[in-house]
Amino acid sequence: MKELYENYAKNTITQMQAIFTSIFILQNRFGTAYEKEQDDLTIKQWLLLTMVQICPKPHTLTNVSVYMGCSRQNTKQLAMALSKKGYVRLILGEGNSVNIELTEKLGEYEKRMGGKHEEILRLLFSDFTEKEISLFYQLYKKLYTGVERIEKGQK
Repeated sequence: MKELYENYAKNTITQMQAIFTSIFILQNRFGTAYEKEQDDLTIKQWLLLTMVQICPKPHTLTNVSVYMGCSRQNTKQLAMALSKKGYVRLILGEGNSVNIELTEKLGEYEKRMGGKHEEILRLLFSDFTEKEISLFYQLYKKLYTGVERIEKGQK
């Protein structure tokens, strides 16, 4: 990564390219590192469970996929795998929608892994001050605004 940042440090455009590229690299590295530390879920399965918890009801495949930023089909595949593992139930809703209902097994998982997840976050951000984390959070929100512009086809 040091080489990547040295090569892209030349100007604002190349720095933006480095940030864009590194988001995907970090995603892969987060997934690999996370899955070494936990015992039953992939990072994408964990993300789905987290999004169901914060997504307004009804927790349909469509609604949750919007929160996850992925297709309904990807969400369905993840939900089906989680159903087989006993973390969710898939229930037919209104108009052929499919609702995701969390099971008690998620609570057991959270009791078992909650401390580990907090430990991972503390390790990940151990080089940041609280002020830097707050700034990073604000900058990341701006990045989401940029993605929304792209999604809407704005120039």
